[in-house]
Amino acid sequence: MKKIIKKIINILISKIQIFIYFIQDSNFFNDYLTDKPIKNIENYIHLQKEAEKNTYSLNAVKEFEIKMGYSIDKEWLNKLALQTQIVIKKSPLNYAHGRVLYSLLSNYLRNNSKKLKGLNIVETGTARGFSSLCMAKALFDSDQEGRIYTIDIIPHNKKIFWNCVSDHYNGKISRARLLKDWSNLIERYIFFIKGTSKDILNRFELHRIHFAFLDSNHTYVDVMFEFNKISKFQKSGDIIVFDDYSSRDYPGVFKAVNFIERNFDYNLLKIINSNTNRGYVIATKI
Repeated sequence: MKKIIKKIINILISKIQIFIYFIQDSNFFNDYLTDKPIKNIENYIHLQKEAEKNTYSLNAVKEFEIKMGYSIDKEWLNKLALQTQIVIKKSPLNYAHGRVLYSLLSNYLRNNSKKLKGLNIVETGTARGFSSLCMAKALFDSDQEGRIYTIDIIPHNKKIFWNCVSDHYNGKISRARLLKDWSNLIERYIFFIKGTSKDILNRFELHRIHFAFLDSNHTYVDVMFEFNKISKFQKSGDIIVFDDYSSRDYPGVFKAVNFIERNFDYNLLKIINSNTNRGYVIATKI
């Protein structure tokens, strides 16, 4: 009886997912983030200055870059952030995860350059594409080939408002156009995949996932699902990075990371922003 009930539930979940995808692609919802431009260009420029200050005031991240031996070009990062990280929201803006991902991946590439064949990187939660491009730049600067598979429910070629400065002079555009200035990196390294992480990761057939960045749904169940799926494709020394480690703002991520630390063969390094009590966690497989 239990098996029959479980089978029925799985069928219902599958049908619901199909319906959700249909709704997302139809005219019921034309926008994912906002239905119109928010505030004005000056607001975004002001936020850019604040975000840059927040991003480069974290001693823990600076110390991490020194330890890794790599730091991302500041001018390049700030230009990308203006299009992809400077948004209107309540919490303080900070794009230091771009610095962490770049320095960490660059160090990983240096330490494993002789062993790497068919390098695979997975990201859950593409959003506007900031993190994927920071990782792509690490590959480019290290002269390393590889593939970045980034997953999100927002289609890459759908025209929407992005809650960023581009909305005020471009109107609705696709992510592809939003990121046109970085098309060389995208064409060489990045594969945009539309769907939920649960749906896509269940169908992944990669031989190995060397590096991953988890920044999708922040519930305990979702984070554990993504970790369990990805960790099965990892070997000793491979890495998973968790964003938004915070007991107050994201208790699901906090609980999942702490559970992983106690129960799985991964060494964890936590980089905490003392101003917000929120940070990043780097899990390296033992």
